[in-house]
Amino acid sequence: MQNDVDELADVPPEEFVAARDELAKKLKAEGKADETAKVKKLRKPTVTQWVTDQVRRHHAGDVDALRAASIEVARAQEAAVTQGDRDALREATAKRREALEGVGQVVDDVLASGGRAAQYRDDVVHAIEAGVIDDIASGTFGLRDDLDLPKRPTKRQPARDRVAERRAAEAAKAIEAAEGRVHRARDDLEKAEAELAALRERQKRSD
Repeated sequence: MQNDVDELADVPPEEFVAARDELAKKLKAEGKADETAKVKKLRKPTVTQWVTDQVRRHHAGDVDALRAASIEVARAQEAAVTQGDRDALREATAKRREALEGVGQVVDDVLASGGRAAQYRDDVVHAIEAGVIDDIASGTFGLRDDLDLPKRPTKRQPARDRVAERRAAEAAKAIEAAEGRVHRARDDLEKAEAELAALRERQKRSD
């Protein structure tokens, strides 16, 4: 069954429902009730989900390169904090940027080969990058919760610095809130696209 499911994962979203139902029908005819039930539960992927999965499945080397580069950045961040080694961090960050650009190029190729709009690019790259970060770190990227930070002498912070710091924190909070609204809007868009595709599919069947 695994080979059948793997093949189903390569089916474009527009053809997924028909291919899934056909596979379920085949499994049922073979008397595989459990497998049939599992296949029937598979949901049609959004375009973003499908392209992301295509990159992960068929271009694993590029994703692994981003993962390895991200691990190096995480280590270099710790070294910069604990040892003051910022040169290694700059070098690791540059390598990770190159790896991320490589993933972006692969995403462009997958979109182009499937005749997909470039508008999906950023969401796919973000999904792959987020998945890589989740794989290698929890919480703040690159900094472990148990990291032994060096002790520094305390200094009384000038009032102007405190004001600037407060404003920076407020700006960061506003940016985070805006990013959250953007992500929610993207999710709503994907849901709307899925609903539209379903309506069109029903209309075709009724015609």
